[in-house]
Amino acid sequence: MKLGTKEILILVLAGALVLSFIFRPSKEIDYYEDEINNLKQQNELLHGSNDSLKTQNGVLAREITDILITIDSTKAKLADTKDKLNDLEDEKGKVSDRVRVLNANGVAGELTNYLNKR
Repeated sequence: MKLGTKEILILVLAGALVLSFIFRPSKEIDYYEDEINNLKQQNELLHGSNDSLKTQNGVLAREITDILITIDSTKAKLADTKDKLNDLEDEKGKVSDRVRVLNANGVAGELTNYLNKR
């Protein structure tokens, strides 16, 4: 059997491939176990962080609800105040038609009543 350069090259490459499979460095199983354990620990930490964030979100949601209720009640009070102000503005221009005529004693009495009320 006569071997040509192609066949010799193929045999050399096949031998190199077989040797590389035999002598290749392989990762040990312990490396993968350590990595899995590390990932499990990180997962537990993330679950703990997630739980605390959920709790904080619940507290913040309750605070937001309270603030919204306060804002709504403040808006209602402002609307009532605006209505009262509008009523006062409407009444401001009105003057009573009734005039009481008082003599000097009546004026003194009314002034005394006014000062006593203050």
